[in-house]
Amino acid sequence: MKLKLTADYNRAFKEADIRGVYPTEIDDELVYFTARAFVEESGYKKVLVARDMRLSSPSLHVAFIKGATDSGADVIDVGLMHSPGLYFASGSMNLPGVMITASHSPKEYNGLKLVKAGAIPLTESDGLKQIRKRIEKGVFADAKKTGKVARKDISKTWRNFVLKGITKKSFAGMKIVADAGNGMAGVLLPLINEKLAAQFDVLFPNLDGTFPSRGSDPTLKKNQKNIQEKISSGKKYDLGISFDGDADRIAFFDETGKYVNSAVIGALVAEQLLRTYSQANIGYTMLTSRSYLESIQASKGKPVRMKVGHAFIKKAMREKDVLFACEHSGHFYFKDYFYTDSVVRTLLIVLKEYEVAKKAGLTFSELVKPLAGYQQTEDTIIEVADKKRALEKTAEYLQMKNPLQLSKFDGYSVDFGDVWGVVKPSVTEFALKVMFESKSAKHAKNVQKEVIEYIQKIAKK
Repeated sequence: MKLKLTADYNRAFKEADIRGVYPTEIDDELVYFTARAFVEESGYKKVLVARDMRLSSPSLHVAFIKGATDSGADVIDVGLMHSPGLYFASGSMNLPGVMITASHSPKEYNGLKLVKAGAIPLTESDGLKQIRKRIEKGVFADAKKTGKVARKDISKTWRNFVLKGITKKSFAGMKIVADAGNGMAGVLLPLINEKLAAQFDVLFPNLDGTFPSRGSDPTLKKNQKNIQEKISSGKKYDLGISFDGDADRIAFFDETGKYVNSAVIGALVAEQLLRTYSQANIGYTMLTSRSYLESIQASKGKPVRMKVGHAFIKKAMREKDVLFACEHSGHFYFKDYFYTDSVVRTLLIVLKEYEVAKKAGLTFSELVKPLAGYQQTEDTIIEVADKKRALEKTAEYLQMKNPLQLSKFDGYSVDFGDVWGVVKPSVTEFALKVMFESKSAKHAKNVQKEVIEYIQKIAKK
């Protein structure tokens, strides 16, 4: 029996997750059958289910649980939880599961991050395609019995795991602004704040899926106004941090309110880890600032190039035994966190490095300045009807500009000598992503502007 779904699910099934506008691209019906396919495709007997605070998440949460139990699987419902918490549950309990969230996407979106036991994410080539085909065919078995649902609070076990070795005296005297953005950091921050001596002044801690305070992506300039104003209010904060909707991204700001490129934070973390794990493999992507790659090499780490996207990075980390990886978007991945992203692991390492620097009389900006040698543009999304065609046409355009090098990996990387950058297909949207870098911010922006204008022109054809 071929199912006739209401939602335009072909737009929701992406390379690394299921994500779309609710209810036109993803709805309760699609999530119900996705849960059934997820369970039956792999014969799962027990699955974890967690959700964020988006307006549609409660109904999708109910739909997924019903789908899983109708297919005979028992459900451990961990309720309202940030994505790193779901990954911890999957990794520590060795169970498959789902995080119901659209991560950093706008408020009208929702989605599913599906993982196998051990927090291994499903991708289009490793599970999602099979789930979609099963849904399309409508092939579902009559379960011998309906699965049971048990509620489980994992918040304290998660906290004990991520704060292991941290004492109540840790980071005493530090003043930090933390922008929860009405997202799941509103659940995460109180848990860690109880155990740290640092003073956290939290902005927008109340969970609200309409995102009334700002957009969900903390790395975008338009979403940084509130935290920058708070830091520069004259209360002498040491630094600031900001999170996305499901709290798997973290952005850092110095004591003046200036945003610190994620590659700089990645370099700080990598340097600290490499002092203990000499010559370890460290992951980077083509969108990560060149300063991060140069820092890895200077610290005698072994750089490992990876495809952009959390699912691809996690897979590559396992395959290539990567200790740590950083994405430009504020994702930081750790081998000892089940090869997944952890904002708290990142924060703790950064605070430890800053604690030493502060005792030596340095500010946060002075700590990170040696690692911030280049100026990177904000990555820009350009919607296109045909990603493959638009990408190849853009590559032809870049080649006509006589670059020193044009290479293909996860899109195209181009090097003009004094400015370099990337044009790649978006993992989550029908669009191309563009980012350029140089020692001169003006030069990088000018080149990016030219490339964007070309893509916009061909996108209309």
